[in-house]
Amino acid sequence: MKGNVSEKARLLHMLDAIRLIQEFTAGLTYEQYMEDIKLRLALVKLLEIIGEAANFVTKDTQTKFTEVEWNTLYVVRNILVHEYFGINYDIIWQAIIDKIPTLKIKVESVLQQLSIDNG
Repeated sequence: MKGNVSEKARLLHMLDAIRLIQEFTAGLTYEQYMEDIKLRLALVKLLEIIGEAANFVTKDTQTKFTEVEWNTLYVVRNILVHEYFGINYDIIWQAIIDKIPTLKIKVESVLQQLSIDNG
């Protein structure tokens, strides 16, 4: 296990960030999103948290649950952190709309399966 935080805690961090993203964007239009720099920066930070937590999920779990694109989440995190001057907020919005709901379901499923497997 990388770091001192449990794998379950990392998955819960991911889920918390996903829930906040959904809470912050519920009912918003693209125009409202683009007008609110504080919101956009908060969403980027939450996506970074998801990617960082995904990187600390064990290889065993990543191999067992291939429906989650673990590496892609970490790559996105790296882009957001290191290429901050070139963030495309249109792509961020599309990812939030198109990918976050499915990611939530997948992470919830992983947590549920790990709980079942660990008794």
